[in-house]
Amino acid sequence: MNFFNFYDFYKSRINKQLLDMFNTLPDQNSILIKSMKYASLIGGKRLRACLVYIFGEMFKVNIITLDAISIAIELIHSYSLIHDDLPSIDNDAFRRGNVSCHVKFGESFAILSGDALQSLAFNVLSTYIMPGVSNKKRIKIISELSYSIGSTGMCIGQALDLEKDTKELNVCELDKINLYKTAFLIRSSIRMPYLSSNFFSKKILSLLDRFSICIGLAFQIQDDIFDFKNDTKELKNNKNIYNTYPNLIGIEKSKKKIKILYQEALSILKIFEKKSFIINKLELLTDFIIQRSK
Repeated sequence: MNFFNFYDFYKSRINKQLLDMFNTLPDQNSILIKSMKYASLIGGKRLRACLVYIFGEMFKVNIITLDAISIAIELIHSYSLIHDDLPSIDNDAFRRGNVSCHVKFGESFAILSGDALQSLAFNVLSTYIMPGVSNKKRIKIISELSYSIGSTGMCIGQALDLEKDTKELNVCELDKINLYKTAFLIRSSIRMPYLSSNFFSKKILSLLDRFSICIGLAFQIQDDIFDFKNDTKELKNNKNIYNTYPNLIGIEKSKKKIKILYQEALSILKIFEKKSFIINKLELLTDFIIQRSK
């Protein structure tokens, strides 16, 4: 199986779904809508949406339902990137090969765009047609996403990330931040299609959670390595660098940690082979996510 055949299919599908959805919004010429489109449609690997589609396929979820979940996930991800890039947080001038939203449209519109994208994600989950999904399941899906991005997920992760500037952390404390900040949204990308299906088992959910944590942590450590290698001199003068994997345990041990997480993720997927689920795509996607070149 060629990885890019199915990856390009899912990526093209979610890009079209996002564009079609944005084109239904009023006030298309407003700076707000333009900045929302800019942040969401310019670039992006759509890895979280791909996870939605492949796990949804595994658990036999209608693709129209998966479209809605994928749109919501990508809107949330785009909102988080806009806010992460703001001068008051990470102060990044570039995102996805382009200038950041606040650089192009101004900080005020960037903040409002992030807010609007977040609320739009929940509007999609609450109003879009989702064949085979009862209202009870829909509420569980909405609850799952909200749990993963607020004070119990991504936002607390970002807050702890800001707090770590003032103290030196150990690896366990850093893992906690990375779980909240990165892994939980990846976990939702897997949990939401599963919660939409007619399957449910606490054992399977636990395996899915472990898989998502492995790839989420590996993803973040890989990002830390990229940042470390790309601008070592700048990072040495950056007070945040002391609390990343490369600076806490070194590049080689960081790579070893990624390898351990990667092997554990693959071993979890092997368990599902007995159930005749679609594993090859997931193995290839896992390899792409963890061993990507940025």
